[in-house]
Amino acid sequence: MKSKLLFIALIASSLLIAPAFALVQDSGKQKANAQQGTDAPKDAPKEPAKDSDEDLRRAIQSSGGSETQIITNLEEYLKKYPASARRGEIENELYKLSMKLRDRNRAIMYAERLVISDENNIDALTNLVTMLRERKTEADLIKALAYADDLVKRFEHIVSTSAKPKRISSAQWQERKEQGLASVYLLRGKVHADLGADDKARADLLKSYKSARLAGAAVSLGELAEKRKNIDEAVDYYLQGFVISLNTDERIDLKSLRRKIGILYSAKNGSEAGLGDRMLKAHDAFVKEREERMAKLEPANINEGIGDPLKFTLTRLDGSPLKMEDHRGKVIVMNFWATWCGPCLTEMPLFEKTIAKYKEDKDVVFLAITTDEDRELVAPFLKQYKFNLPVAYAEYINDHFAISSIPTTIILDRKGEIAFRQAGFNPRDDFVVTLSGKIEDAKKR
Repeated sequence: MKSKLLFIALIASSLLIAPAFALVQDSGKQKANAQQGTDAPKDAPKEPAKDSDEDLRRAIQSSGGSETQIITNLEEYLKKYPASARRGEIENELYKLSMKLRDRNRAIMYAERLVISDENNIDALTNLVTMLRERKTEADLIKALAYADDLVKRFEHIVSTSAKPKRISSAQWQERKEQGLASVYLLRGKVHADLGADDKARADLLKSYKSARLAGAAVSLGELAEKRKNIDEAVDYYLQGFVISLNTDERIDLKSLRRKIGILYSAKNGSEAGLGDRMLKAHDAFVKEREERMAKLEPANINEGIGDPLKFTLTRLDGSPLKMEDHRGKVIVMNFWATWCGPCLTEMPLFEKTIAKYKEDKDVVFLAITTDEDRELVAPFLKQYKFNLPVAYAEYINDHFAISSIPTTIILDRKGEIAFRQAGFNPRDDFVVTLSGKIEDAKKR
């Protein structure tokens, strides 16, 4: 089964599976017909071997699910078909398998080919620099530095030219870019340090640390400070690395780092007296800075701790509060949507029609609740498509209802209990008729 899936992964982007087999069969028939109809000149020059779907399928399936054998078979296939149109796809799979099997030398070989053919393959370029550093020879480190320079240039270009994804806010997008830049500066800084270029290493590491607080950058800066015999600076950076790792998912060897901090501090001050206070101060400073940054990335939950949906407060487009409590005793129809959701664009005009149908019914309230992280996108979207909907920002009520797919429609009865829930848009269903029926059912409860 694994080998079949890998075969699909290799050829899916260029051929559908069924047509692929059909092409192999058709090409065989065409050759037979051609041989019956005409005689090829005996002295005709031999053409280079062309791709064979059958040989590729056999190369994978004959591996018996062994990933090491798949590598061997695919490499043999490329030897037989050196001009294969699928060479890039196959070498990409060979790179992934080599990484998975921790076959460093083979992974380096294929990574070098990938970064030449695909300038946007940041993952391969990053791994290539890391693996060359691991081999530790001077020649490898010089190559690693060249690739690290390329990595920084490529990433800086991507950051400066890429548009923000619709699903995240501007602050979240900025955070991602800063984290990415910090990572590539950190990696190049480590290569400079490996080569003994301490000034260049420190410049990159400071860029990394300024862009985002990474434990790895802090520790590397501490090592450079220790090398310069600046013990206070070294301890400060090591403490930063320690508390960053404690409070994030970035893993470093905390036990050995704590030992190093203790030894350096004691050597300078005679004992560890005062070190605990210094560590707590570093911890509190980092946590405060992180909380302030997170507040920008994620708005405060104004409904924290509330369990009754009718006690939630939402926010209208104009910033005014919309209290769900004001609609207690009525049927509330909520449609959860987002600007990036394709099916929502189809469903929203139908939601408008349903609202128009009930415009005289004072016992039914409609809310079009946007789950967009980036609120700046909402008003322009509504204007672009000329929607006239009672829109409100979710303010985490979507989390209360565990909304996992968009669009989702929920109807609350007069007691505030869920009378109907539908995830997704069904194009085969008459949305207005179905929703109207469910509204009527909720009114009777």
